[in-house]
Amino acid sequence: MIDFIAHHAGSIGLVIFFGFFTATACWVYRPNSKESYIAKANIPLKEDTYE
Repeated sequence: MIDFIAHHAGSIGLVIFFGFFTATACWVYRPNSKESYIAKANIPLKEDTYE
């Protein structure tokens, strides 16, 4: 088993990282997420009121 993993490590790594990239892209571009990203992007621009 370890010989198989060692021999195919490049291909296994490629599949894992491609899967991670695909999952991340699907998460970022999912429907109805734009409002959340806009709200988070404006956090540094909010004025703090320390009263």
